[in-house]
Amino acid sequence: MTDLQPVQPFRLETLGSHEALTRVALHRGGTFDGAGAVAILPARDEAERIDATLRALMAELAPGEGVVLVVNGSTDDTLARALALFEAGDAPFLLLDVNWQPGRGSAPLARRLALDLAFELSPHAHLFSIDADTVVQPGWRAAYEAEFTGGAALVCGAIGFDPAEAALLPPTDEAAETVLREYRAASREIDARLDPDPLNPWPHHGNIGGANFGLRAGVYGAVGGLPVTSFGEDRALLRRVRALGLPVRFSEGPLVWTSCRLDGRARGGLSDELKRSRNEADPLVDEALEPADVLERRIRARLAFSRAGSAQARGDVLSALGLTEAEIEAVEVEATPGEAWTLVEELSPLLKRERLRRSQLATELPALLKLLQAVRESAASPAGSDPA
Repeated sequence: MTDLQPVQPFRLETLGSHEALTRVALHRGGTFDGAGAVAILPARDEAERIDATLRALMAELAPGEGVVLVVNGSTDDTLARALALFEAGDAPFLLLDVNWQPGRGSAPLARRLALDLAFELSPHAHLFSIDADTVVQPGWRAAYEAEFTGGAALVCGAIGFDPAEAALLPPTDEAAETVLREYRAASREIDARLDPDPLNPWPHHGNIGGANFGLRAGVYGAVGGLPVTSFGEDRALLRRVRALGLPVRFSEGPLVWTSCRLDGRARGGLSDELKRSRNEADPLVDEALEPADVLERRIRARLAFSRAGSAQARGDVLSALGLTEAEIEAVEVEATPGEAWTLVEELSPLLKRERLRRSQLATELPALLKLLQAVRESAASPAGSDPA
């Protein structure tokens, strides 16, 4: 898991003295009072794309719903272009132009800044996150509303590549990419079948990205803000929401198209992944892709822990995962079962995540597919019992 970084919350009245910032300029228009939703996005050197991003976004938002845009460390005309669009429209907006202290700036921190201020301006609004190189598709806002009405606290929308850019991508190792896609799909299906989630019946996309997620009104405060990491803040948020036992939906409804350029702005983001797959002989893959035995151990241990009816039963599960007595005691005092399991995954030597390389996936895939077949057969059997 990515290490969390401590960060002082961002507030409008104290931005000028915030430890992470060296300069802040604010541009505001309209009022956020009563806004049903606020969309946020960070941007750095996005002058070529920001017009299309903001036009599509503001076309989807309802009257009175606002936008918070954080332009951070830019050297191009992103700020001027965004300001011109905002001032020509009717949507309430907060546009920030900031510079970071040396070594502090990052896309996750800029997203945290935007979300903190959106929540401060409109604490009873739904919050949406997109990227500055992303174009929301028609029906995006309505699809989110439907998911929130259905009870979801966090909605992870669908993310597709801009078709025009995708056609220009340099070639990659197609055989290796096929294995990667098959491995990812099999891993998600195994998890979905062994530990079914009523809100997300299989199949579902199973992914979260900063380019397209939404938080139901009030949830941002409940989770304590966006976790700040060197990268992967979106997955850290997903883990936090789940740890609190809040409902998550992986939805195909809210759709965006995002850039698939190789010269991205965020470390550890999509551009880095695309570039590694084309430039490195044997790149590291997603940490969620594990050998079959580790994946099965993780899922079954999670189920056993959640179903344990007593401290003694939970202790037996944790002892089998290699936790010490002191660590078991620390787990027991966590506020929620989800937070307790998050700590278990951090402490257990048997659940430690070690990233595989792309070449290892081909070696591991037969065992993973064998496990998937056993899980499918078990689900189809009259008894419906788990495979041994």
